[in-house]
Amino acid sequence: MLLTLPDEVRQLLRLIQHHVFMIYHDEGEYYFLFSEGMIAEQFSIPSRLVRNKTLTEIFTEKTYSVFMPNVKKAFSGESIQFEVNYQDRVMLVSLEPVRRTKKIEEIMGSGFDITAQKLAEIELRTALEQERQLNTLKSRFVYTVSHEFRTPLTGISIASELLQHYYDRMDSDRRLKTILSIRQRTDELTTLIEDLLAQSSAESLSSMYRPDNVDPAETARDIIQEFTDTFNSPTHRIEYDYEHPIPHVLWDKRLMRHIIRNLLTNSMKYSTAGTIINISLFARDSNIVLEVRDRGVGISEADLPHIFTPFFRSNRTETIKGTGLGLSIVKEFVTMHNGSIYAESEAGFGTTFILKFPFAVNDEPTYEIVPAFYRLSMTTTV
Repeated sequence: MLLTLPDEVRQLLRLIQHHVFMIYHDEGEYYFLFSEGMIAEQFSIPSRLVRNKTLTEIFTEKTYSVFMPNVKKAFSGESIQFEVNYQDRVMLVSLEPVRRTKKIEEIMGSGFDITAQKLAEIELRTALEQERQLNTLKSRFVYTVSHEFRTPLTGISIASELLQHYYDRMDSDRRLKTILSIRQRTDELTTLIEDLLAQSSAESLSSMYRPDNVDPAETARDIIQEFTDTFNSPTHRIEYDYEHPIPHVLWDKRLMRHIIRNLLTNSMKYSTAGTIINISLFARDSNIVLEVRDRGVGISEADLPHIFTPFFRSNRTETIKGTGLGLSIVKEFVTMHNGSIYAESEAGFGTTFILKFPFAVNDEPTYEIVPAFYRLSMTTTV
């Protein structure tokens, strides 16, 4: 005989925050006997709507596929607890067989909304994973920075000792070469320190931004020429192609100098001497597009999503000098310009960085741009 409940009990059950229900079994089918509680009202499955209805009539196919095997276990005499998705919530359901005779005719059930707890678990796991990644990056950073500082400091120490002990035996060319070596090592340290300081504070980064309305083709050309002039013996060829005429952009020349120099330096670090580095500048869809393409070692598919993460360095590039800060700073500077940057690469076949910057306000061309590309070839070294 099926359990019946007085109206007073049903009214009391409606006040509980969870879901209390009973399911009975009849001729191979499973039915709701009652379903009460605030969750039942929330999900529109109170007794008045679901009494004597089958589970297949109430649940979606996905929910039913999880619910039904556990219901059968409960009718076989097991106490069951499981999680199930219902609508947009996650429910923790408990089932308990009701033993009034040898044959189990009903089971009692309760459901608790654990969506908040599950979201908290996900957030906690995400935070723990981020902390694990951060600790890995910190360890890698400490190793990298200590190595990066040690190398130029060792060079400075050796060069200064040579000057100290063998100055009188050196000719003027040898002295000059040793002094220039110290200067070069000092510049390396200065660059490293500037990178660290630039990355240290988003506020300090934003304070650097001083944009001007500029011709991007001329500005990029000047930066590239200035970059190549800082080196002596050529090892790479830079080919700069730019569209003319081209709309103006709001660029901070100092930050753009850092962006372009960093991308060029990376291209030279990770590509073989004698190869070509291509820079292209053109207008597309209300944006100025700047592309820097090399023919170097490339970036693996696994590493590509992480290249703009501070201190990240691929295991494949551990033998090449670097702190893992450069690209993260570049992305910060590009974002300041309301621009975007992403990379396309294939390990062993080179990398292309694509940067997009919006036209300067009120500077979208009213004329039709006739594509006319100009090429400027330069040679440089790293």
